[in-house]
Amino acid sequence: MKLLVPLVFLILVPPAHAEAADSLGQLTVRTTIDALAGRLKISVPTGARIKAVQHGIMAAPESDHEQTRVFIDAGDERMVLMVYELFARAIPDLEGAARKETSRFPVKVDLQKWSLSAPMQAIAYFPVVPTKDQEANLVMGLFVVGSDGSVQELIWYVNPAAATQFTAALNLAKSIAKTVAPGTRALDSTSGERELSVYSKTKGIFISVPQGYAVTAQNGADFIVHHIHKVTPFGDASASLGVYLGDHPSANREGFLEQGMVSLLGKKVSWYQKVTTEDGSKMIDADALVPLGPSMFGYVLPGMSDGPSYADVFLTASDASTIEELKSIAASLRLGERTVQH
Repeated sequence: MKLLVPLVFLILVPPAHAEAADSLGQLTVRTTIDALAGRLKISVPTGARIKAVQHGIMAAPESDHEQTRVFIDAGDERMVLMVYELFARAIPDLEGAARKETSRFPVKVDLQKWSLSAPMQAIAYFPVVPTKDQEANLVMGLFVVGSDGSVQELIWYVNPAAATQFTAALNLAKSIAKTVAPGTRALDSTSGERELSVYSKTKGIFISVPQGYAVTAQNGADFIVHHIHKVTPFGDASASLGVYLGDHPSANREGFLEQGMVSLLGKKVSWYQKVTTEDGSKMIDADALVPLGPSMFGYVLPGMSDGPSYADVFLTASDASTIEELKSIAASLRLGERTVQH
């Protein structure tokens, strides 16, 4: 579920170079864009801009394999379309799964079957009581199932200026939603060993993933974060394994308890774990920090090797058995010669 993602990053104030139209209601869809690195094709108004989400100056931009953000501006009005890869597979009862998913939303929505060209299927949702005074006001959302059976989600928001003309904004969102079509890229969830970059000309970090997992990457200025997503049934909780490779891992271990030693990348390290419950939903987080470079008095010396100083391995799932499954995948991490040298 993506509706709960903080929306302050939307920056719902149009720039001075917005398209020459006074309102969103004057716009028509004319330009086709690729979303999610080629997973979907969507028609939008001319002048729409794609810009990756970045949650802070030091953070890496979100991967275009995980989400796409589209700005659509007209005068003082702005619409933002967010497109997400849910790393989920459709189940026969698509509407039931959509109802389960939207039941967790902080606002009540109505569901509606949405017609798209075969082989795509879709379920749309609309706010029962639209808001008009929020920084980001929900207009509509769309769950889409492609020919490979995977699920993506599209969500349209508008700023307060556009929300005062809600019907016009909704009509524009619907006109965009009608154009959603399959892209050229399928979701790769095949089994096999994947190479994870470590900023080295000769060495790489590798991980073996089973069938049903998809790998993405976020590239920062001097670090990289790889995400290994479990492709779960649509409507179920997500699960993922992350690997941060860089010199400055997060030091936040508040609420974590040590869970014993494990061998990762040839080093003996401790797993730390915490369990949280919010709105009746349980979430388990686990973390292990692996020093990679030369160390002194137990502390790694950044910049003393041709690779990153640390590998921070972090896991998220809703149940203990999946956490153990993710830990077994993490145990396959190894350092080896790169298959492609630069």
